[in-house]
Amino acid sequence: RVSSFNSIPFYIYSKFIKPFKSFMGKNRSTSTNYGKMIVVNLSRERLYAYQGGKQVFSTVVVTGRSTLPTPTGTFHVFAKLNHTVFHSPWSKNSPYWYPPTHINYALEFLSGGYYLHDSWWHTVYGPGTSGWHYDPVYGWQWGTHGCVAMPISAAYWLYNWTPVGIMVQIIR
Repeated sequence: RVSSFNSIPFYIYSKFIKPFKSFMGKNRSTSTNYGKMIVVNLSRERLYAYQGGKQVFSTVVVTGRSTLPTPTGTFHVFAKLNHTVFHSPWSKNSPYWYPPTHINYALEFLSGGYYLHDSWWHTVYGPGTSGWHYDPVYGWQWGTHGCVAMPISAAYWLYNWTPVGIMVQIIR
């Protein structure tokens, strides 16, 4: 989706995204946005940004807990939101419910609410954070509900660098 959520929806259809041979050594579809792509490595809890086959950015992340995992596969960013509020799709009596949460920078890569986004409520990122872990500022926490969360400075950089349509590859 490339239109505001308050208006008639406009989408980019995959036939308008031209694939080319990936710099990762296999025939994979990748973004035509100046050779840009994003790779999220779930086992390393790390996000990498590539341009023209070269890594230009990397950050540690928090990904989905075992009961709400971050999906693997090839996706494309279809919505960019800033200064938005995420609302829990779960009822208040669910263990997955969360209160309305302000997000500064969000890149939606899969419908149903899967985003690359900032997370001001985390100060610890990287390996081990997708499960139950201790944050010295916010206490005991779970990993995400399937999103890829990162420090606000990383989300700011990624938001400004990322065009709509860019490929997001999520691997184990």
